[in-house]
Amino acid sequence: MPATVNLFAGLAWDPGVRGILIVAVAVAVLMGSVYLLLATNVGSRLGLLVALTGLFGWMAILTLSWWLLPPAIGPRGQSNTWQPVEVVVEGGDPARTAEVGLLPVPDQLPSLEQILADNPQLVEEYPNGFVLSDLAANNPEILQQYASREAIGGWRVMPSGEAGEAQAAGDVVLVDAGLFGGPTEYKKLSAFSYGGKPTREEECPDDGALCRAWYRLRTPFMSNPAHYAVVQVQVVIPQTTVAGEAPPLPRVDPSAPVISVVMERELGTVRLIPFLYFVISLTLFVLFAWVLHNRDKTLMKNKAAAEAAVGGA
Repeated sequence: MPATVNLFAGLAWDPGVRGILIVAVAVAVLMGSVYLLLATNVGSRLGLLVALTGLFGWMAILTLSWWLLPPAIGPRGQSNTWQPVEVVVEGGDPARTAEVGLLPVPDQLPSLEQILADNPQLVEEYPNGFVLSDLAANNPEILQQYASREAIGGWRVMPSGEAGEAQAAGDVVLVDAGLFGGPTEYKKLSAFSYGGKPTREEECPDDGALCRAWYRLRTPFMSNPAHYAVVQVQVVIPQTTVAGEAPPLPRVDPSAPVISVVMERELGTVRLIPFLYFVISLTLFVLFAWVLHNRDKTLMKNKAAAEAAVGGA
C-alpha cells in the first residue's frame, strides 16, 4: 500500500507525466468516441480508415494555417533575431558594411535643436527631450520634413516601439565587446533600418481591405532581402544621485563619439516546423484517402463480379 501511495504521489507532482496522461486521456475520449461511433456503423476497419482520413485532413488544414501564420504559442521554429555585424565608432575606421556607408554620419543627421526650434510645441510633448525614433513613433509628419528616406540615404528611422528589440540586442553587443560595463553608462539615441521586406503600410498606402488581405497571403512567399539595423548610443556624463530623490535624467557627453551597433536580421526558421507538420499531415491524408479509394474500387469490382455471376446463373 505505501508503495502505491508513493507512486500516485509522484505522478501528481510530475508535470511531465501529468501532461502525457492528459494528452492520452484527451485522445482516447475525443478521437476514441468518434472512432467508436464509426466502428458501430461501418465496421472497425473501415471506421478506423475514415477516422484517420478525417483527422489528417483536418490536421492538413490546421497546419496550413500555422504555416502561413505561425502561432505565438505552439509549433514554430526559431524566431527572428538581430545578429551583430560590427561596431562603428564615430571618427574611427569606416564601416565595413556597404549599406551603412549610405547613412549620414551623426553630425550630418537632422539636428534635434533645429527641429525643436522649428516646432516649439514639442516641448510639452517631450519635456525630457526626444530623439528621432520618438518622432517616428508619435510625430511622423514632422520627422518626414527632416529625415525622409531620401534624405538619409534610403535608411528609415525606426519608431521607438519597433526599435526596442534592436536596442536590447545592441546592449548585449556593447557589454560583451567590453565597451561599457552596463547600459547605464550610455544613452540610446536613434535607431535606423535598411532593406527587408516592404511593410504593409508601404504596400497598401490607401489601407484597402483587399490590398491588406493580398499582402498577408503573399508575405510568406516574398523574397527576403538583407535587413540591417543601426543602433546609436553615446556616453553619458556621470551624475550623483541624491538620497531620497529620483535618479537624475541621463545626459550625454557631447564631446564623446557616437557609437553605432550594426546588426543584420537573422530570419530564423519560424515557419519550418509548421511546414513539416503540414507535409506530414497532408501525406497521411492522401495515403488514407488513397487506401479508401482503392477499397471502394475493389468493393465495386467484387460487386460487379457477383452480379455478373448471379445473372449468368
